[in-house]
Amino acid sequence: MTDSNPHSLDHAGLEILTNEECQRFLEAARVGRIAFIDHGEPVILPITMGTWGRSIVFSTGPGSKLNAAIMNQPVAVEIDAWDAEQKRGWSVLVKGMATTVDDAQDVDDLEQLRVKAWVEPESKQDWVRVVPNEITGRRVPEPD
Repeated sequence: MTDSNPHSLDHAGLEILTNEECQRFLEAARVGRIAFIDHGEPVILPITMGTWGRSIVFSTGPGSKLNAAIMNQPVAVEIDAWDAEQKRGWSVLVKGMATTVDDAQDVDDLEQLRVKAWVEPESKQDWVRVVPNEITGRRVPEPD
């Protein structure tokens, strides 16, 4: 680590992002992946997402993502970017609990985010909120 780089490095030499940097990446993200257990097997699916306070939110129709939220399951949400040409990239991981959002005022607030599901965006969708209990991020460091 050089004096011009204030980040700590992890065991693999990746920069550890600050909480503020992770939050900025999350607020800018429109697409991510959610990981959860479905019928005893790990599943990772894409989501169109937004942030609501410090939570991740997305809308979805009936299926395994909604089932995970109804059952208040632990989940992980991951966002990232990679530039293969410059060999630069970053990743943010959120671990937390998925729950449904049922309060009418909260749903009205979430509708203002304009986060729409990819599949059948005009059909009835339920809102899912991932309340984080851990947010971490890594970035490939600038070459010296």
